Amino acid sequence: MVVPSNIPPHKKNEMEASPQNRLEMCKLCFEKYKSKDIRVSDIETKKEGVSYSFDTLSALKEIYPSDSIYFLAGSDMFLYIEHWHRYRELLEICHFVVAYRQNDGTDRAKVSKLREKLTQEGYKIELLENSAFEISSTAIREKLKNGDFGGLGGYMSPEALDYIKERKIYVLQ
Repeated sequence: MVVPSNIPPHKKNEMEASPQNRLEMCKLCFEKYKSKDIRVSDIETKKEGVSYSFDTLSALKEIYPSDSIYFLAGSDMFLYIEHWHRYRELLEICHFVVAYRQNDGTDRAKVSKLREKLTQEGYKIELLENSAFEISSTAIREKLKNGDFGGLGGYMSPEALDYIKERKIYVLQ
């Protein structure tokens, strides 16, 4: 399940697309995966206020009590998990899956050290052996603001990019 946030607590000043726009972009991106049972949920976009992962996963656990929940996060966010709202309780209700954001050994070493600490405390944390995405959402939004759409197809679906262009989301007016 893909869940776009309503108001992420860590990006208050960066968001330039409405929660409804982000929901629609997710739907466009994942439409082709419906047959694989990947769905986009509006559970956060229809609620008021800041979106905390713990609250959302708790609600999903109530809806799907017998299912295992896997939470995919970038290594940059995982390294700050101990600062997240109710992070210990969050880690109790899901398997955390970490995707690397940088290819350097420093990122991997920090992630491994934190994973080891948290798994020793009994939490389930898996590491993806992925090629890192060395571009941030901030850098993508900056390219969009400047009308630099070239090369972004490698980071988002053509449908979402067309949606952004048509509605001039993130683009300097």
